[in-house]
Amino acid sequence: MIKLDLKDRKLLTLLDENSRLSNSQLAKKVSLSKPAVEYRIQRLIKNKAIFSFYTMIDFTKLGYSQYKLYFKFQNTSLEDEQKIVTYWKKDSNSIWVAELRGHWDMAVSILAKNNYEFGRILSRFMEKFSKFILQKDVLLTEYSPFYSRAHLSETTKKEFTYGIPSEIIELNETDKKILKQISNNARISVVELAEKTALSRDTVMYRIKKLTNEGIIAQYKCYLNLENLNIKHYKVIFRMKNFSPVEEQKIREYTAKHKHSTQLLKLIGSYDLEIEFETQSEDELYSILNEIKQKFSSIIRDLDIIRIIKTHKLDCFPF
Repeated sequence: MIKLDLKDRKLLTLLDENSRLSNSQLAKKVSLSKPAVEYRIQRLIKNKAIFSFYTMIDFTKLGYSQYKLYFKFQNTSLEDEQKIVTYWKKDSNSIWVAELRGHWDMAVSILAKNNYEFGRILSRFMEKFSKFILQKDVLLTEYSPFYSRAHLSETTKKEFTYGIPSEIIELNETDKKILKQISNNARISVVELAEKTALSRDTVMYRIKKLTNEGIIAQYKCYLNLENLNIKHYKVIFRMKNFSPVEEQKIREYTAKHKHSTQLLKLIGSYDLEIEFETQSEDELYSILNEIKQKFSSIIRDLDIIRIIKTHKLDCFPF
C-alpha cells in the first residue's frame, strides 16, 4: 500500500481528469518541476498505484449500447472461474470484466449494436459455461454519467455522460487504428502513435482532434489500483418505486455532487439504478447509504451492495 502526499493526490486527480496532459502542463498545475512530475508518475506506476492510462470512448456515437451481465456461480473451482474470466477477457465485445463480492460473483459489460447481437454473445457463453451459472441478470444501460474523483483532492467534479442518443458516426480504418492504440495507452506520444499506426504525425493529430470534436473521444482517464491506495470500490444497485423524472433528476444531482461517487447508471431491467462509490472503509459507505435512504426513502424499494474486488479487463474499444 502506497502513501500519498497532497502533491500525489493532486497529480492523480489531474491525470484522472485528463491523462494526456503533458508533464510540463502537470508541473504548472501541481507547482512542481517537470522532472519532479515525471519522477512521481513513474513512482506511482512502479508502486502499482496506477495500472494504466485509458481513453473513454462514447460508443453510443458508434451505434453501440451497453449491456450489463451479473453472474452468480455454482460448483466452480478456482480453475473454472479463471476460465470464465479468460473467456470474457478475450471476448471482442466486452469492455469491462470484474470479480465481485456480495450477491453476485462477476460483472461483465458488453457492447452490442442490437438485442440480437447481444443475445448471440450471451448464448455462446452459456453454451460453454451454463453448468457453472446459478443465477444471471441482464441489464441495459439507458445512460451513465462518469464523475471525476473529488475524494482524492479538493476539485470541482467534472462529468461525462454516455448513452444519450445522438447521430451515429461511421469510423474509417484510420480512425479505428488510432482508437485501438490510444484506448489503453492514453499518454502515448503522437510520434509513437504515428509509428504504431504507420500514419504521419499530422494525420494522427488531425484525426485525434476530429474524434474529440465529434465527441467520440470523450475523456482521457487514469486506471488506478484502488486497493494499493487504501480505497474500496463499491457498486450499489437499487430497485426504485415512484421513480418519476423529477425524482430521477434529484438523485442524479445528489450523486453528481457527492465527492465519493464516480459513476451513475440508469438501468432497464430488474434493477433501476446503479451508483459507484469509492471509500476508505465499509463504514464510510454505510454512512453514505444511510444518508441516501433518509433523503430518498420515498423512491427506494431495496438495494444490493457489491464490492468490486478485481477488475480483469477495462477496454473502451475492444473490437
